[in-house]
Amino acid sequence: MVWQGRLDAALQRCSSRPLGQLEPEVLTALRIGAAQMLVLGIPAHAAVSTSTSCTAGKASRGYVNAVLRALARTGEDQDAPPWTRLSHPESLYRRWESRYGEEGAASLMSWDNEVPPVGAYSSPEDGSGGGGRFLAGYRPLERSGQLASEGLPAGAYIQDEAAAVVAEGAASLPGRIVLEVGAAPGGKTAHLDRKAFLVASLEISRERLSPWLENSARLGWSSSVPVVGDGASLPFGKCDKIVLDAPCTSTGVLRRRPDARWRWSPQRLVQCVLLQRRLLAEAARTIRPGGILVYSVCSLEPEEGRDQAVQFEADFPSFRRIDYPAPAVLVRDGMVDIFPPEHEIDGHFAVAWIQEI
Repeated sequence: MVWQGRLDAALQRCSSRPLGQLEPEVLTALRIGAAQMLVLGIPAHAAVSTSTSCTAGKASRGYVNAVLRALARTGEDQDAPPWTRLSHPESLYRRWESRYGEEGAASLMSWDNEVPPVGAYSSPEDGSGGGGRFLAGYRPLERSGQLASEGLPAGAYIQDEAAAVVAEGAASLPGRIVLEVGAAPGGKTAHLDRKAFLVASLEISRERLSPWLENSARLGWSSSVPVVGDGASLPFGKCDKIVLDAPCTSTGVLRRRPDARWRWSPQRLVQCVLLQRRLLAEAARTIRPGGILVYSVCSLEPEEGRDQAVQFEADFPSFRRIDYPAPAVLVRDGMVDIFPPEHEIDGHFAVAWIQEI
């Protein structure tokens, strides 16, 4: 829930019990009522009635009623700190404040709370793209209440333009035999499938491959095959190109994955960085001489992006960074580095290397 931090702070001021000790259905009822009052502007009596009805017949009904009525009387704390008002973990705000300043951190948190737009990418050769901010083959879509895929050309894949920029760039780099690590749900496969002779799309479990399989059947991917395996122990010989979409903290896409903000912690960042390093090392072992390695994350944290790239180059000096094929305004030092409030698309990082012969 986007506003979970803000709602919980307001509710805790009115509750005689710690929210963490409440039964899940009670906490859910309280959050529903608070969201109706504080976010949606629904009159308090209606919000209280709706939420208490969710606990009808239970001993907790009176408690929910009392907390929400108290919230209706007192409202929110007008002096709440910015991470509470904008509903983010304090530790994440502190990181961003140190890097971007108070105004920059607030701008980024506000961006995360916006309703994300919908769009799709298909090959610009089919003439269907309406033109995005950066890609001719990208088409912004309206939220109409109907299936977003209706009326799109065959092969069009619904994704943010930032994801399309990274995926199209990866697909345009040379390589007939491609290994895609972290393939689900298929956002990069949709681009790679058009240009490679063979794409092995790897995920760690069949369960994680399920959305990829659905997209493959719907979009008719003909060059890509699903593979279950561990990216840290690749069951492959040498490949022409490896596209590694690494697990990360997802801080560049929090407006699309609001739950990811509540999974954030400094400890999780460390875990992701170590896993990314293992995946990169294994990918380096599996690239043939002269092959291309692409690494991408949907994170804004330098440890997962720029710092990770620099460390890889120090550990594997035979890999030389090449300019990433993407619009120049999104590229710094040859690497895609997208900052949402500046570029007005999701935050992504991507870098490409060639293994010198």
